[in-house]
Amino acid sequence: MKFIIEYQLEEHGWAKICFSNEADSISSQVSYLHDSLLDLSLMALQIKSGSKNAKAIFMDEPGELQLLVSITEDNAVYEARWFDDWQSWGMVQEENYRVLLQGTCPALQIVQQITQILWQIHQNIGPEKYKELWVEHDFPIEQFKGLVNA
Repeated sequence: MKFIIEYQLEEHGWAKICFSNEADSISSQVSYLHDSLLDLSLMALQIKSGSKNAKAIFMDEPGELQLLVSITEDNAVYEARWFDDWQSWGMVQEENYRVLLQGTCPALQIVQQITQILWQIHQNIGPEKYKELWVEHDFPIEQFKGLVNA
C-alpha cells in the first residue's frame, strides 16, 4: 500500500514525474505545455475536500501520462495511464492507453506527498524562479496555501 510521487523541475520548461509502489516504478518527462503542478495541487485539494475522483495530466513531447485517482472511504485506487499522443488535446482516443502502474494506498498519503512536493519547490526554488523555469505557468501559490494552512 505504498505509493510514492516524485516531481522534479529540470531545465526551462521541463520536469520529471516518477510514480512507484512496492512492485514497480515509472517516470516521464513533463513539458510546460500543460500546468501539471497545478493539476497535482488540485488533486490534493480535491482528495482532501472529499471528492471521489481526481486526475492529473503530464504531457511529454510526444505522449501523455495521466494519473487517475478514485477514493473509496480512506483509500485511493490509483492508475497511471500512458497515451502515445496528447489525449487531453483530443489527439488520441480516451480508451487508447496502456496502464503503467496501479494500486491502492491511503488517500492521505497522496495529499501529503503532493503537499511535500509543493513545499520543496516553494522553499528551494520559489515562485519567481519557478515561473522562469516553467515558462507558461505560475507556481500554484493559492493551492499551496490551501494545503499547508488547512
